[in-house]
Amino acid sequence: MRLPNHRDLKLALLSLFLLLPLSTLAAEDLTGVVQDDTSADLYGEWSKSTHTAGYLGEGYIYSPPVAEVKATFSLPLPADGKYQVLISYTANANRSETTLVRIRAADGDAEVRVNQQKTPEGPGIFQPLGEFEFKGDAAVVEISTAGTDKGVIIVDAVRLLTAEQFATAKLKEPKFDPAKIAAKPKTPAKTQAKPKESPAEAAPAFVRKEATRKLAPLTAAALDKILAEHLGTVPDSDLATDAAYIRRLTLDLIGRQPTPDELSKFVADDSPGKRVAAVETLLTSPEFGRNWGAYWSDVISYRTPQPELTFLNYEPLQVWLAERFNKGEGWDQITYDLLTASGKVGDNPAATFVGFHQADKSRLAAETTRVFLSTQIQCAECHDHKFIEMPQETFHHLAAFFVRTQAKLPWNDSNGIVVSSKPAGEHRVPGGKTDLDPDAFGMKKVGVGDSDIVRRAALAEWIVSPENPWFAKAFTNRVWARMLGRGFSEPVDEIGELGDQVLPEVHAAVADHFVASKFDFRSLVRVIAATRAYQRQIHDAAAGEKPFVTMTAGRLRGDEVYQSLVTAIELPNVTPEAVKPSDAIRFPPPPKSTRDLVNEAFGFDPSASQDTVGRSMQQAMFLMNNRQVQNQVDASPASETVLARIVATESDDQKVLTQLYERVLAREPNDKEREIAKRHIERVGNRQAAMEDLMWSLLNSAEFTSRR
Repeated sequence: MRLPNHRDLKLALLSLFLLLPLSTLAAEDLTGVVQDDTSADLYGEWSKSTHTAGYLGEGYIYSPPVAEVKATFSLPLPADGKYQVLISYTANANRSETTLVRIRAADGDAEVRVNQQKTPEGPGIFQPLGEFEFKGDAAVVEISTAGTDKGVIIVDAVRLLTAEQFATAKLKEPKFDPAKIAAKPKTPAKTQAKPKESPAEAAPAFVRKEATRKLAPLTAAALDKILAEHLGTVPDSDLATDAAYIRRLTLDLIGRQPTPDELSKFVADDSPGKRVAAVETLLTSPEFGRNWGAYWSDVISYRTPQPELTFLNYEPLQVWLAERFNKGEGWDQITYDLLTASGKVGDNPAATFVGFHQADKSRLAAETTRVFLSTQIQCAECHDHKFIEMPQETFHHLAAFFVRTQAKLPWNDSNGIVVSSKPAGEHRVPGGKTDLDPDAFGMKKVGVGDSDIVRRAALAEWIVSPENPWFAKAFTNRVWARMLGRGFSEPVDEIGELGDQVLPEVHAAVADHFVASKFDFRSLVRVIAATRAYQRQIHDAAAGEKPFVTMTAGRLRGDEVYQSLVTAIELPNVTPEAVKPSDAIRFPPPPKSTRDLVNEAFGFDPSASQDTVGRSMQQAMFLMNNRQVQNQVDASPASETVLARIVATESDDQKVLTQLYERVLAREPNDKEREIAKRHIERVGNRQAAMEDLMWSLLNSAEFTSRR
């Protein structure tokens, strides 16, 4: 970013001639004006990589041509005049042959197409694009996928050279030779010295702030009363049967249907407070944290792109979340830890959110507000928002909170991703000339020059504050939607002007209860589960019917389907052997277990509205044909399945049928279903085969994979 001197040239030549790993070559070691990808303003989904040698700094970024993405460089001009424009990229056979580079020259925009399958011609690792005239404070160069229909595009660095500098660089900087880098012998491990790293700056310990306004916690009766006041006169549906209620409650709280023993005990209990007692029992189960940890992991993972050659493993995050939910930690503390964590993901799973987004400032700005505030700002990244009053600067002020955050990605091991801080760096609007203060909607600011941790901690403290207008509403809207079938605002990750909102007064009361409880998740669930609104029967809502007058049916999430299959048929979780790396597959994906396959078939983005989540052919084929499922629908004595045990120990066909319904659908069959089953058994003439048919049909019913 400065004029060259002799030291610059010597360092550049030394690095190139000795063929050092090119990650040791930094922008300040080169002549001319150089910007690394870390200084670019990014639009769209980019991923970080260090896979292919021949890059500047600590890696490069890439994107497949699935959607338009762009990286904009604003290089400061030492003076008006003509400059050679060069870009660096790592060549490979999977690269784009038509990567677009748009140069904002003084006499108008110029476009150059670059074949990134070919090694840059030099000097060094750079590909010259031509000489262009620039005037003003900066030369703007934009690299994008526009017009690219295949191949990955790579962005590493952009460089400006005067004619004299360019001539010298061509003479003194040899063209990069990948073969020589690959052939260079490695230093024996015992003689390698590990570089000393400065200790990471730790985030301040979380301190909960008290609400400045008086907030009263709700009871279930008070919540029903508020609902009635704002809904007006409504016909009060009958409450769900005990069997329907305990299935619904067990699925919502611990992510599976009840076992036959749990079902029978609850239905047989005639005590008046048994529903409240059931809620308490499930809230103290370890499965409560596991279920909701999986839910929040899905919230994050469904919008997180996979990086190059690294398969993201969310299990450590799920375990971490489960432990905190089961300990009763407040959602404010959990959120604070997720936003401020540093270190290796495998050692500190709280770093997953930042690390799996590769510390990308634009992506983190958009996802932080969407996940934790249910406020979507991504449409303002490259221009003023088209539908609400949100200028482009709003997005980029948020992105400035993460401009000094960085993540290093290993190959094929997401547990090894390390989140840390850069010592410097500021953020600008693309093409802008002013460093932006980190600023959250004008409500929380820190200064230019503040450290990464100061920025992230300040943002996290503001987000989880009791005074934040969105934080408690975002969480309660999601939980209400999951338990009642729809949220107060739909989609659940948009509670602002663009959301479809109903009963805002009730939403505010539920959110206030959550704040009053110190963001206690269990307290929120405890109140909702005891309301009449939650306990009502499900029926098909009539057009125009008021919300929450009746329960709304919905699909089970993938992990809920898997856990219910375990309960129903004792489905084993089989994981094939891992494929060993070979010349054909250097980085084989991890093997998929039975649980993975169920999640792949039945999983869906939990931020999607329920009316957009349907059944698929993949789901039907899995339940019909999956080998593990088929093996468990085997009534032969040698199979030792739960079905085989039931058929062998119970001679009464009607009692067998009852047990099958209780295991799979958590209810008894009705008279019509009993008659159909009886006729089928008689028609088949083989008791064992008939019972297999009945079990198979129940597993393949829409009822099994739905909450009701």
